[in-house]
Amino acid sequence: MANYINKERRQIDFDPFDLRIIAVPEVVAVTFKPRMEHTLLIRIADVGATYQPLKDESLFEAILPVHFNDINEEDDYWGLSDKEQAEMKLFNEVHREMIYDFIEAHPDFTQIVVHCHAGVSRSSAVAMGIAEHLGDKDTYNKLQEIKRYLPNPRVLAIMRGEAYL
Repeated sequence: MANYINKERRQIDFDPFDLRIIAVPEVVAVTFKPRMEHTLLIRIADVGATYQPLKDESLFEAILPVHFNDINEEDDYWGLSDKEQAEMKLFNEVHREMIYDFIEAHPDFTQIVVHCHAGVSRSSAVAMGIAEHLGDKDTYNKLQEIKRYLPNPRVLAIMRGEAYL
């Protein structure tokens, strides 16, 4: 969370919480107080995982829960049991359509907050994909400046409508 709270080390000249689309860790999302009306929340968790309860879910216009694992086909699953490997769920086109349908159902949104467990890989890829989908180049460029974001390449490619090879 250094880019959020450690202002002396922050390498950006804007407040990420003012962005139209932002990715945050779950620990931030559960107490997040939107700065704008009509804020949407997209919650990402591993398959089979539960979400931490939100302090006040009424602060969000709508909430979309999505479950998929932070994995890619070429990942080495060493240390996982056969059962754990079988339960892994890759991000796919169905997830992408759920996300875009959710946004289209709320056209008057002013901010979208996306969280996953750490707020680094899945949520940043979804946030960047949404920014591109909406043609919001300014937000997309600023999301790319946030050093803590390491977008999952599979998620970002599929959010763009590209095949992930």
